[in-house]
Amino acid sequence: MAWAKVLRSGQVTFPKEVRELLNLKEGDIIDFQIKGSEVVVRPKVMIDKGKVEVWKMFEEMHEKMKGKDPLKMEKLIEEAVRDARRRKVTKKARKHA
Repeated sequence: MAWAKVLRSGQVTFPKEVRELLNLKEGDIIDFQIKGSEVVVRPKVMIDKGKVEVWKMFEEMHEKMKGKDPLKMEKLIEEAVRDARRRKVTKKARKHA
């Protein structure tokens, strides 16, 4: 089992085998979850807010496309792109107001 020493400022160096198992690299973000006297450490992935909005758009499109024919799907995609562009323009307008 791997171990580490807590340093004066509370810093801990993860042993190499732990870093490799969790695929941790310098600058990565980790999440701590306390469970009684145990700590669960999990790597976190941080994404840009803009990318989250794109994924939401894809999810909405996917729901709308279930059971649709290809021509209707193409129309829904065009509508989704227009909606996304409108949202972006509206955000910029609010930002500069």
